[in-house]
Amino acid sequence: MRRSTVAILAVALITLTACASQTGGTPSPSGSAGASPAAAQPTRPVEFVISTAPGGGSDIYARAMQAIIASKNFSPQPVQPTNKEGGSGAVAFTYVYDHKGDMHYIMITLNSFFTTIITQKLPYKATDFTPIANMALDPFFLWVNDDSPWKTAQDFVAAAQKDSLTVAGTGSKQEDEALFDRIADTMKTKPFTYVPQTSGATVAAAVAGHQGGVVASVNNPSEGLALYQANPKKMRPLCAFLPDSPKSGPYTGLATCKSQGIPIDDYYIMRAIMAPPGLSPQQQAFWVDVFKKVYDSDEWKKFMTDQTLNPDFRSGLDFRQFILQYQQLHQDIATKFKWV
Repeated sequence: MRRSTVAILAVALITLTACASQTGGTPSPSGSAGASPAAAQPTRPVEFVISTAPGGGSDIYARAMQAIIASKNFSPQPVQPTNKEGGSGAVAFTYVYDHKGDMHYIMITLNSFFTTIITQKLPYKATDFTPIANMALDPFFLWVNDDSPWKTAQDFVAAAQKDSLTVAGTGSKQEDEALFDRIADTMKTKPFTYVPQTSGATVAAAVAGHQGGVVASVNNPSEGLALYQANPKKMRPLCAFLPDSPKSGPYTGLATCKSQGIPIDDYYIMRAIMAPPGLSPQQQAFWVDVFKKVYDSDEWKKFMTDQTLNPDFRSGLDFRQFILQYQQLHQDIATKFKWV
């Protein structure tokens, strides 16, 4: 029964990832008849809310987007990054939700946008927010300290089959824990001892410093990059949970986890922009236009290459469908691993 459930989940994930290669239509603010300029664009500084602490993937990406918006004058008002970490994202989500109908609040979201709302039974759903755009899909790597005796994913799995290894991730019952639960389920390892952290940066630090006996993580490429490139090196990836090895950027040629015996290559973090519930179509279209310009910029294209992000822009109906699929996917994950 467990094998059947995993197979169904894997098929759903593969289907979702395949859909992510399609580009959604972009509504145009200029096509909205009857909207006054003041109603369709910000009239005061905008808060760009980040649900994690400084240094994590969401923080890195939001600040990169904000820098492009500022340098290109894509917004008539300043867009100011604001970290609202806490509650595995619940603090940020509730903060934005409570500003219904106000386009002066936007936020960057990841998979915890679904898992936190589901597992904490928050009084709203991901689909209640105004969707703006998905900007990329972020893969996972399996990371260890540079002094680890494990050289391949097989080494890691063999050790995990003998003992319950201590691993770290960004918060309880979030995407990192989901992936470790999938590894344990698929590879029949001992259950991992999962130590939640406040951000991808603190997860990387825990691995690099063996804090609390932590021996591995599934940090995203950007979150481990500084410690991977440090002199001396502090962390290294054993493999990438991708269908193919990276072909450019700092991780070119990194082995896939599937090629090393862990058949998981279908789970990504969405890097998406959401707004409070109740924005008008004109306000929504303004932000879609801004982030499409960010996505099309040479700076963002270079950033995605440097950070090993999978390019994936979608908005409008395509993005709404994506959100519905990801919401169901994470409901299935929460149910399967008894998170709810």
